[in-house]
Amino acid sequence: MSKVIDMVATHITKAVEDIGYEIVEITYKKYLGDMNLTIYIDKDGGVDLNGCELVHRTIDPILDEIDPTSGEKYILNVSSPGIDRPLKFERDYRRNLDKEVNISLFEKVGDIKKFVAILRAFDLQTGIIKVEYKGKELELEIKNIALIKPELKF
Repeated sequence: MSKVIDMVATHITKAVEDIGYEIVEITYKKYLGDMNLTIYIDKDGGVDLNGCELVHRTIDPILDEIDPTSGEKYILNVSSPGIDRPLKFERDYRRNLDKEVNISLFEKVGDIKKFVAILRAFDLQTGIIKVEYKGKELELEIKNIALIKPELKF
């Protein structure tokens, strides 16, 4: 992680949790010519615009005080990570247990490379997930997964 991200996470996490949200991810990167500090938040039941605004108002004075960019200009964004965000962290896998996930592999397993399956188990320590695909259990190495995200049905 970058120094800016580490500093921001250290100083805002408790304040964000105190108002009922969790930090999913923090990014600090150039976008459309400007540096953007983006705080992705979540909570049970999801995040709406009012929640993003509340978190923004809560962390803005903290960031002004700690000056994580040493005076360099940046744009602060607070956002929901989106319902179709890729599974990255243990909490993402936990939330999607026994639900359909869309999987793209780097290398085929059998004759499949892109498919929808039910996430049955995961072990991030060993790097293995188990899914149910067409009634059969498959064991997949996480390092072979190019993308795994919730399957959305409308």
